[in-house]
This record gives sequence, structure tokens and C-alpha cells, in this order.
Amino acid sequence: MAHGVTVDPPPVTSRPLPSPGTARARAGNALVLACGVLAAAANCAFLFRAASASRLDPVNSMISELEVPGQPFSWFFRGASLLSGLAAFAFALGLRPRIPAGRSGQWGIVALALYGLAGAADALFPMDCAPSASVVCLRADEAQPMSWLYQAHAWFDIAGSIAVLVSLWFLGRHLVQHPEWRRASAVTRAGFAGLAAVTAVVTVMSARYLPGVGVVQRIEVLGVSGWLLVLALAVRRRPSS
Repeated sequence: MAHGVTVDPPPVTSRPLPSPGTARARAGNALVLACGVLAAAANCAFLFRAASASRLDPVNSMISELEVPGQPFSWFFRGASLLSGLAAFAFALGLRPRIPAGRSGQWGIVALALYGLAGAADALFPMDCAPSASVVCLRADEAQPMSWLYQAHAWFDIAGSIAVLVSLWFLGRHLVQHPEWRRASAVTRAGFAGLAAVTAVVTVMSARYLPGVGVVQRIEVLGVSGWLLVLALAVRRRPSS
């Protein structure tokens, strides 16, 4: 009260609570983000090779050799590959309703899901020997045919490489048409060009285990992980359609 005048207190305002639909969409986006980040991170488990006491030379050995039964901590590397593949599959399922509608986008999502399944199968069918560390294994690899386990692993590996390139191609073409996705599209299209070239080099080098094949393959895998991370970050605030 001032000079006999009563001053009413300002009205108390409250922020509107988010609707249940908005809350669910945010929770779904967070889950999709987590799957994408997990897929990208687990795909890079080879970075922990030094902590595993493995004697495989990272310059000249393939990442899959870390998963050969009998190698130090092979269970860890197989588990990481399995986790990455399953997370990538779940990420594809979650990404499907969050990208703009269109046939090219759906083909890209299907290819991404196949990439995840191929990666998970890769972990379930590990190589049975390490060619870079065993002359006998290398000679058998060159002579053909290898064991069914080795061949299954090779075919799943090839399927995964093709699937990720197909996904990059279709998603890159699809997302460029939508302004809010153009940054992710630019990374995707550049990734297709770069990864296609690197994959071709890895394919040629791995046929004869040429020196440096391990470095080139690791660059390829890091590139795929980087792309998964870009896609995951791009959808973190997108509502489900």
C-alpha cells in the first residue's frame, strides 16, 4: 500500500505443459539419436586394439582379424560389431518416419537397415584365421576355396559395403530436395563419392593383402561412422510424421 492505494500483485503466469504427443516425439527422437550414435561408436571399436594386447599390425591387417577366435579380446570386437549392426538396424527403423516422404528416401532406409543386418551377421560368422598374421591362412586365402565360415563372413562383408553405398546414394539424392536436410544431404553425397573410391581401393588391396590395406579400411569405416553420426544429429529435433 502506498498513499492509500492498493497495488495488486502481477498475475502469475505458467508455461504451457508440452502435449503428450510432443513429449513422445522428443523421446522417440532421443532414442533414434542414441541408436545412431551407438552404431557409429561401436563401429569404431578397432580403435581399442592397442588395449587388447593384439599383435596384429593395424597398418596391414583387416579389422575383421581382430574378431578371429583366439585373438586377444576377440569377444569384445565381435560384440562391438554385433552391437553396431543391431543399432544401425534400429536407427534405420527409427529414421524411416522422420525423413521426408519419397521413394528414394525409403530405398535409402531399406539399404541402411540391410547394412546393419549384414554387420550383425558379420559378427556372428567371424573369420576362422588371420591372414596377415598367418602364412598358412594367407596361402589358403589365395588358393581358395576357404572354409564356409570364412566365405560367409566375406559375403556378409561385401553385402554390407554395397548396402551402405546404396543407402548413401539414395538418401543423398532424396534429402537434397528438402532445405532443412541439405547439410546432411551434402555430407551424404560427398560420402558416397569418397566411400565408393575408398571401397574400391580396399577391395583391390584386400584381394592380395597389399601393404597398407589396414589403414585404408580403417579410413573407410571411420567415414561410415561419421556419416551415421551426421544423420543421427540431423534428426535429433525432427518430430515423427
